[in-house]
Amino acid sequence: MKLLKGTFLLKVIALVFAVLGYFYIHNEIRNAEMEKGATDSSYKLLKLTAKTLPVKLRLETSPPDGYRIVDSKVSTDPSRVTVIGPEALLDESSVAETAILDTSENTKTLVKRIPLESVGGIHITGDPYFIEVTVPIEKIAEDKPAS
Repeated sequence: MKLLKGTFLLKVIALVFAVLGYFYIHNEIRNAEMEKGATDSSYKLLKLTAKTLPVKLRLETSPPDGYRIVDSKVSTDPSRVTVIGPEALLDESSVAETAILDTSENTKTLVKRIPLESVGGIHITGDPYFIEVTVPIEKIAEDKPAS
């Protein structure tokens, strides 16, 4: 029992070792967290931004023979969309593209709702954002020979 009531000096030395031990362990934990954050490739800070882009209609086919698309009257509604995403991706983006529209069997104006498919070459996933497109198709006037 006499040992527990020991000198004041032993109590102060024990307290100093306890405080030093605390700071040592705290510093080691902080260094380990910093190293993990620096080497973990899945930990990235992405800056999100918003950008308004024009909609580009993708037509890969043409109407049947004897018909043509009136390019000056092709329209999309809306004609511009606001996209939110990583700044690095949107900095290089200039258009938001629709899915491919097939006009190979149409002989009159085509009005259809089609999804946006990509922004900056990156395909959009999840619920699609639909765009209403109007593609005027007209019959090509045939020149009649003079009699």
